[in-house]
Amino acid sequence: MVGDAVSGAWITATRWAGGLACAVGFVAWSLWLGWRVTSSPLEVVSGVVLVLEVAALLVALVLTAALSLAPRVVASSSTAHRRSPDSLPDVLADLFGLDHLRSVEPHGADDSGEVARARRGLVLLDPRRVRAARSPVPTRRRLATAAWAVMAVEGMRRMLFVAVLVVILLTGRFPFDAPSGEMLSALLGAQLLIALGHWALSYGTLRPGVRLRWSMASVGAGLGDGASRTGLPIRWTATMATMVVLNLAVSLRGVSDRWTHGLGPMPRDERIITMGVSWWLVIVGFAALRILVKPSLGFYGATHRLEETSTRRLALGTTLAVAVVGFVAGVLPGGLPA
Repeated sequence: MVGDAVSGAWITATRWAGGLACAVGFVAWSLWLGWRVTSSPLEVVSGVVLVLEVAALLVALVLTAALSLAPRVVASSSTAHRRSPDSLPDVLADLFGLDHLRSVEPHGADDSGEVARARRGLVLLDPRRVRAARSPVPTRRRLATAAWAVMAVEGMRRMLFVAVLVVILLTGRFPFDAPSGEMLSALLGAQLLIALGHWALSYGTLRPGVRLRWSMASVGAGLGDGASRTGLPIRWTATMATMVVLNLAVSLRGVSDRWTHGLGPMPRDERIITMGVSWWLVIVGFAALRILVKPSLGFYGATHRLEETSTRRLALGTTLAVAVVGFVAGVLPGGLPA
């Protein structure tokens, strides 16, 4: 009896702490968005970035609401604790008791499940489907399903964000004025508090960083036909290609602003912020590669002496090296005149 009372008090305290952390995080995030709307001119790139930011906020709100209403017996189940969060939608299906979403049939031979989940998520998020539902659905289950769906399509949002980031690096047009230290702290603090809040609300299942890792592991899933044209697993290829593109964009920006001036100039503070975000995604990409199935094609090519694993590491290592050069060149103050 005493143990049950202590356990119940601990669960209640954990939920309250998680809810409070999320609430403070959303307030800080709202301050950031308020500053964004009032201080930056609305252009094409700025508008796209703002839409992506609002979408990220809505995703966090939906997940917070679903976790807050999740039944304790489901949220604290041993199944949720034992499951490795390699596939975040599957973890949420266990967490919320969504039996019909625990396993989704792959879309094709090249799909390890991410494409099928993304397409299922798009169907579940279609407002026409919600209006056409004849039987009323409890709010708790509706929010849980929505949380599963937005996590299933997270790779599509991440791909759009990466595309915008590359455009900013290549054009030098930052989407908003350089933020002050207070505003930047509000944004970073909001992300940290919400991540900790979700960790507490899920009883340690959704560890900080797991959402970002999943978005890089499923980057682009749902876009295109989901078929590999390289012979490599499509998820591994998409994640590694994203990292290579980010490395090359960072390198081009740094080398251009320091020496060649082939791209439009970019102020140093804005350049450092954009490069820092790009490198953060590359670091997360390495973590994502660890949970993806590694291709093993052996030797191939005309001479059959080209070993696929070594070639893959060479490509990623080379672009990472040139990105380091570009990053250092872009971060150092000053530069050669055009």
